[in-house]
Amino acid sequence: MRVNPVLRNESKISVRSIKFTLMIFAYISVLSVAVMIYYSSVNEAIFSNGLYLESSKLFYVVMALGQAILLLFIVPALSSTAICSEREKQTLDILLSSKLTPFQIIIGKVSASSLRVIILIISTMPLYAIGAIIGVVKISNILSLIVFFIVNTIFVSSIGVFVSTYIKTSKVSTALSYALVLFIYIGIIVITWAILMITVYKMSMSGNTLTTVPKASPIVYLSPVVGFVSLLLNQVGLGIEFSSMFSEFGISMHSEYISIVVQLVLSGLFIYLASVKLNPLNKRIRFKSKKVKE
Repeated sequence: MRVNPVLRNESKISVRSIKFTLMIFAYISVLSVAVMIYYSSVNEAIFSNGLYLESSKLFYVVMALGQAILLLFIVPALSSTAICSEREKQTLDILLSSKLTPFQIIIGKVSASSLRVIILIISTMPLYAIGAIIGVVKISNILSLIVFFIVNTIFVSSIGVFVSTYIKTSKVSTALSYALVLFIYIGIIVITWAILMITVYKMSMSGNTLTTVPKASPIVYLSPVVGFVSLLLNQVGLGIEFSSMFSEFGISMHSEYISIVVQLVLSGLFIYLASVKLNPLNKRIRFKSKKVKE
């Protein structure tokens, strides 16, 4: 099997770098310390009253939430300078003059940045396994969560590389990548909530009695947060409040599958648009069309 040359080169450089090793060490250390603090706080209750399975469920949810937040900050930082760094080092033209197509270059950059984060995700599986040993959480639940995180990593990486293709400087690209990711994650939910509130307000102003709550707009599925919450709901449950909220607003209880499909489709779209922008032939065609018009 022929490995993408960009992926192979980026992987060799990252593995040989001490920064990558330190990043893995720091990432696992932060989560491990959090696990130790949590279990030391419940140790007394376990020894005096016996094993409390609810603590294992809480540990799994907090662990998953903490890792999701960490990944949200790590992935854009690794992917948002993928093309900008090549442009700043003046190696982008050399890369484009090789036998690789722009699509292969973009795929290689997305794969390289995603692979580094996937290594971090897989390395935390033993920590989740602690919850599986105690009970409540199944190994299949852990694997499902890992798969969701991997898809999410590819999605955010494609956003970072997409922004990096259109922006020339690394600082601006990183800032815009974080802004776009936060908009997709949080902004979509805020917009959906605002649409619901406006709908309720219009119905109350028109004198109609609210016999049923308005359903959430389908754009809510664009936010991976909905899929993440749905995944945890189906695995361990997050309380009656979340379950009733999903059913009340017409959000599917299997939103994690919808979210995975949406993320993969959007990832493909971002990768395609980035490869089109990176293709130097498109610039020549535009330049010639301008000359013809003049």
